[in-house]
Amino acid sequence: MSLPDYMTDRNAVLNDQGVNWRGGKAPNYTKPNALFEAERTQVHPSDSLEFLVENLVKNWEKEASFKTEAVDWRTIDHKVYKFSTNGGGWQSVEDMLRVGTYNALLGETQYYSSKNSGFEESHLTFKQSLRGGFAWECLNVYSGPPVVAFKWRHWGKFTGKLRCPVSDTEKLVADPTNETVEIFGVTIAHVNDKFQIESLETFYDPAALFNEMLKNSPSVLKCPITGQTTGADEKETEE
Repeated sequence: MSLPDYMTDRNAVLNDQGVNWRGGKAPNYTKPNALFEAERTQVHPSDSLEFLVENLVKNWEKEASFKTEAVDWRTIDHKVYKFSTNGGGWQSVEDMLRVGTYNALLGETQYYSSKNSGFEESHLTFKQSLRGGFAWECLNVYSGPPVVAFKWRHWGKFTGKLRCPVSDTEKLVADPTNETVEIFGVTIAHVNDKFQIESLETFYDPAALFNEMLKNSPSVLKCPITGQTTGADEKETEE
């Protein structure tokens, strides 16, 4: 059986035609791809499980973040797909389309409130703070299909001001450290015979990222959260 392109090419889904992309066109992954190539800690052989899983997850992330219609997602089994973080409730593809990948992964913490951050605002929060991209790599795969358990690393350089809601009336603000911030986690994926994702269970510490980003005397602003951002440096749109 030949492997699907989303397991052999990390940018495969960006070439999909006739789909509805957020923003009207396929996103530009130049920055995260360059960061990945420059700073990844592992270079996996093309026939390894790590290489194949890494590509699958990267293409899933692109679809989850930028394809606005669930029917256009090629990396998932639409009949059974579900997603959870840290043992929380299962989320459907429709849930992720509504809240966005950052909100689905972060949820409610002392540093971040997904309930008070919309899809677009959540992506803008990290695009502005991690201006050079937020790269992801698969470190190790512990079991093969159909149940794939793997460890991963997610990292970027904190070079732009962090602004994120912590409640409906407060927003956390922190100046950049100009240092690399990184988090590690473990995911258990169930895949079908076409290597489409049936379920994803991800485990990691959301506070670990913010602990690294809050070294420069963060402050909390008292203001109503409207779901809108303002400021000259918040108009950047390139992915």
